[in-house]
Amino acid sequence: MKNNDILKNFALRAKNKLLGKDSKDSVTAKIKTISFKDDAFKEKVEYLMDRDDEIFNPMHFLMDEKVMKNLDSEQRERYLLSTIDKYMKYKNEITIERSC
Repeated sequence: MKNNDILKNFALRAKNKLLGKDSKDSVTAKIKTISFKDDAFKEKVEYLMDRDDEIFNPMHFLMDEKVMKNLDSEQRERYLLSTIDKYMKYKNEITIERSC
């Protein structure tokens, strides 16, 4: 099969899925999301903010090494970006709480 044929086949299957005409061999995907309500994570961010010395790699401190070992490169990238988003969210939240 040529690349063009593969793309056409993929597009046709996607169109059929959108129209509700799923075939037996349709693929379903499960996406694991990382919760943004995480008290332990927030405590780590507070700890980082309260330290007097400079932390050169806060993401290494915030990310779970056991989780990282079981992820492929794409999943690691998503995990890193999710961790950065959570860090920024909690850092802003803590800064606002402390300014009041």
